[in-house]
Amino acid sequence: MKGFKKLTAGLMGVVMALGVCGFTAFAKEIVVSDETKNLQEIISNAEDGDTIKLTSNIKLESTLVIPSGKSGKNVTIDLGGKTLEGPDSGYAIQFGEFDKSGGKDFDECEYKNDGELIIENGEIDCDSAVLNYFGNVTFGDDLTIDAENRGITTYGGEVTVDGAEMTADGYGILTFNSFHAFFSTPDSKANTDNDKNISPTVTIENGSVINAGVSVISANNLLSAGTNVTINGGTLTVDEGNTAIYWPMEGELNITGGTIKGGTGIEAKMGTITISGDAKIIGTDTNTIDYVPVSGKISSEGSAIRLTTQMYGDIAGQKKEDGGLKLIITGGKLISENGKGITIYNAQGNKESSGDGQEANIEITGGEISGKLSAIKFVTENKENTATTEVSGNGYTTGTSKTTVKISSDVAPAAINNPAAINEKGNVVFYSDVNDAIEAANKATGTEEKEVEVAVYGDAVIDTDVTLKDNVKLVVAPDTELKANISANGDNVIVTKTENGNTVYEVANKAGAEESEEYVAKITSGGKTSYFDTLDSAVKTVQNGQTIELLRDCGEAEVTRDVSFYVVDNGFDYEIVAGDGYVNTGRGDEYDFITEEDYEDERDSGRHSYSLKEGKTERDDEEEEPVVTPEPEEEEGPFSDVGKDNPNYDAIVEVYEKGWMAGIADGVFAPNGTLTRGMAVTILWNRAGQPEPASVAPFLDVTSDAWYAKAVAWAYENGITSGYGDTYGPDDFLTTEQFTRMNDIANGRTPEVYVGGAPYATRGWVAGMLVME
Repeated sequence: MKGFKKLTAGLMGVVMALGVCGFTAFAKEIVVSDETKNLQEIISNAEDGDTIKLTSNIKLESTLVIPSGKSGKNVTIDLGGKTLEGPDSGYAIQFGEFDKSGGKDFDECEYKNDGELIIENGEIDCDSAVLNYFGNVTFGDDLTIDAENRGITTYGGEVTVDGAEMTADGYGILTFNSFHAFFSTPDSKANTDNDKNISPTVTIENGSVINAGVSVISANNLLSAGTNVTINGGTLTVDEGNTAIYWPMEGELNITGGTIKGGTGIEAKMGTITISGDAKIIGTDTNTIDYVPVSGKISSEGSAIRLTTQMYGDIAGQKKEDGGLKLIITGGKLISENGKGITIYNAQGNKESSGDGQEANIEITGGEISGKLSAIKFVTENKENTATTEVSGNGYTTGTSKTTVKISSDVAPAAINNPAAINEKGNVVFYSDVNDAIEAANKATGTEEKEVEVAVYGDAVIDTDVTLKDNVKLVVAPDTELKANISANGDNVIVTKTENGNTVYEVANKAGAEESEEYVAKITSGGKTSYFDTLDSAVKTVQNGQTIELLRDCGEAEVTRDVSFYVVDNGFDYEIVAGDGYVNTGRGDEYDFITEEDYEDERDSGRHSYSLKEGKTERDDEEEEPVVTPEPEEEEGPFSDVGKDNPNYDAIVEVYEKGWMAGIADGVFAPNGTLTRGMAVTILWNRAGQPEPASVAPFLDVTSDAWYAKAVAWAYENGITSGYGDTYGPDDFLTTEQFTRMNDIANGRTPEVYVGGAPYATRGWVAGMLVME
């Protein structure tokens, strides 16, 4: 339509009669110059389809009213690259009109505008730009709006921003239902579902830019029910300390692209918000609000999206059809620079009007969500301050009353329930990084009465050691891989299996665990013992080089990961099976599981030959049959797990022969094993000739009999490493950047400035680095 009008305006500057087609005239272009005395008269007399084109700047003394008539009027204002200056106060342009006489019933309200107004190619400098009554307004290409107050206020109608640039010190776009124009009081009339009460529609396309002082898009829960906004692109920003999009009402906000940035990106209390595609939403404020607000006011607190569920409730006058709140995210990026990516406040019980009426459903299955404090946080301050939770294989569900929050592991693979014990108010905090959740759990004080539940789920990996405090429980879903130790300070860890396959780790000082028939196996590591109620739980937990000791007869356990461990059967029956895609190449009581692909590669290379018996081993009191029968093979080097095809083979042999690095077990080097802080200083100490330190290491977790004790003390004395206060963390993993810095200091070089974000260093990589110097 827009292109058609331009074409007719450019080609047909005259009036032509076409009676056979049923038209009285073609559209025409009306040129307006500074010599024109009455722009209002010209535009009032313009006919449907006409284009009004400015050839000079014009200052309006009063609002330019574009009447529509009962049949509507389509008008294009081509500013011609000039400036239309609005009156000192009020709107520059009013599109449409209505009978303001009072006392009307719903059925007496009559629309007088089904036309379209297009404004393009120039600048509007004004107090407020456009007031739209029921019509369709398009801000087109090369249009710039500079408003001290508002960009556009629309009652019903449709607003399209298609490539325009708008700056408003107050509000960018304000949306209200059409009946609000007739009934100014904010009562149920404005949100009635009467067929004649039309809700506004807003569309923002690529290339559009809207900057606002208070809100880019805003409305009212009592006046704007049913509003529909679609953002396909563009850049929407608001001044610091304010909210970019305020959405307190029933309606649909659909964001498929563009960037939205504010102190809070979006704040919503009702309606349906859908985020997908390459949309980007950013919150910038520092988080200073960590409670459930009890008023309907906008309050910027740093979230990309902030929801307040059960804020208003299911109350007459606040909706047309559905007063619920929904958030559906399948894509996009949500970022909080200083707070939480998404904050969900449940205000049930804080407001008498809320009751239990409002349904709230939050479902997040895709996209990237991150925040300086956490990815997602669900908070409730009802009297019980409790939320139901459910950990599934690929997600986490929580909620209270009629609020339900479902988070996919693809978005946030870890959550902490009742984080009050780690100095976080609220119920559930979600993390996009498992290690961040583990670190937060390790900060638990252990002094809170309520239990802290840490859940890790989906295709995630726990690769940071966890030391459980007294009130911390760890729930690990079946598909989550453990590459770290789970232990407790001074107490035993009790490990149980739930009906849905989750493995639960809890602290319990049960001296009689071995005598209890509840536990079937145990693992002792670092002087700390964990007890398991199923063999499957023990196999899921065991780490490379550890030993599972059986306490009584066990069932079957399946292994679906690379791991090497030992079993002390004590004469009890048990069965350990290699899962799909894995092979057990262990011997006797040693279990060494590798992928079928690795097994075939090693067999084809001639390094070993195994005769497998269905990938499993069985044990009982009468017989002991190994899972594999190894044939004699010729060793290629000092380590069975380092073949000559390994890119670091020569380096590993060299550091071994020089005495700088040894294996982690007899004949096992673990080239892909992650380097720990204890290993790192020991390697550098060995290379330095194992000098005697002047004193013992000043760390509580480095005992004098530890194999790395002298190395830690030497490295600390020489400024090569430091600890975390009074602890060193010898079992913490080290990145390639961190080891490089330590190596530089040990060699008398000044290390590069620390950047962070490097991958963990492997033992094979370290060997290769050392021999390259």
